[in-house]
Amino acid sequence: MGLTGYIAFQILVINNSVKASQTYKAAFIGDAASLADPFIAAEKTLGITINRQQVTGQAQAESLIRSGKLDVLIGGSATSPVVTVRDTLPAGEQAVLQGIVRQQALNTELASAGLNPATIDAKIASAKVTVERLSSSSRRPEQVAAGFVVAILLYVALLTYGTFIAQGVVEEKANRIVEILLSTVQPVELLLGKVIGIGLVGLLQLAIIGVAAIVLTTVTGVFSIPTLAAGLVLSGILWFILGFFLYAVLFAAAGSLVSRQEEVQSAALPITMLAIISYLIAIGVLTPMFDGTPMSRTGIILAMIPPVSPVILPTGMATGDIGPGLVVLAIVLTVLTSAGATWLAARIYSNSVLRLGARVKIGDALRAERRSA
Repeated sequence: MGLTGYIAFQILVINNSVKASQTYKAAFIGDAASLADPFIAAEKTLGITINRQQVTGQAQAESLIRSGKLDVLIGGSATSPVVTVRDTLPAGEQAVLQGIVRQQALNTELASAGLNPATIDAKIASAKVTVERLSSSSRRPEQVAAGFVVAILLYVALLTYGTFIAQGVVEEKANRIVEILLSTVQPVELLLGKVIGIGLVGLLQLAIIGVAAIVLTTVTGVFSIPTLAAGLVLSGILWFILGFFLYAVLFAAAGSLVSRQEEVQSAALPITMLAIISYLIAIGVLTPMFDGTPMSRTGIILAMIPPVSPVILPTGMATGDIGPGLVVLAIVLTVLTSAGATWLAARIYSNSVLRLGARVKIGDALRAERRSA
């Protein structure tokens, strides 16, 4: 449940990023006082708080500005105000004030022409652009955010369970249990049995986390579309199975090269680095998508590379950037790569798992015939 809570926390953090608000102290005198309410309301929508200060006149306001107790004074007429500041007025605030002043000038001209400014404003407000979406896939930030979290979870799961397999191989090798097991089964059968066994444990745990995440995110309203959570969990499970098998057989082969637990980390370092590089590639591809940018062509191409596919495809499938045809292609490429990796791992495993003592070199493991220690 702790991991489930972490997933929900990450999604909430991404979907509800908090912007530090700025606060300005402003005073309004003369006819420009009519600009106060619309100016304060407009700045609030930009995350800026305007604290209105009361002053007796221009001289007092300028004194307060020089001492830093007041940021801005807006005086003069409502259609041609004068803004007094100590240094400069930020471009954003100036643009907001300029828009309000022009609206005031327009209202004045409409009133002098016998027209009701409120009626004109209502008609202007009713004018809008309607966007018709041809694709059913939504570019909602929650899709990218949730896919990003799934990518992190899969990366952690692949490394964690892959390491378990490597450590299990070394333990059986050091205890000579493997010699007994190989008297009844073939090395490739023992290798696949270990991978599948630990893989099923990992899959069960991932499924439990996924179901808990669906319930939690639906109840808390993190996902406005409940089917999105279910789709992400299912795609995550699919790519865990494909990615786990690819990485797991390589971890098992790495574990067969050494005889002590202390050597597992160094033996598995190339595979760990492959997973880390794949994760960093995924981060580089997914991060620009948080602002609504579609997945780049480069990102789609990288998603087709089997070691990288498990951490990119869940997000690409959720947002619709990677279509069904490319998803099938990625699955086929991953399966074929896993088959090749299994053949390579089985050869290394069968030629190394019975050899105790010094670490077996990859070249020797690929060339040597299996022999007991």
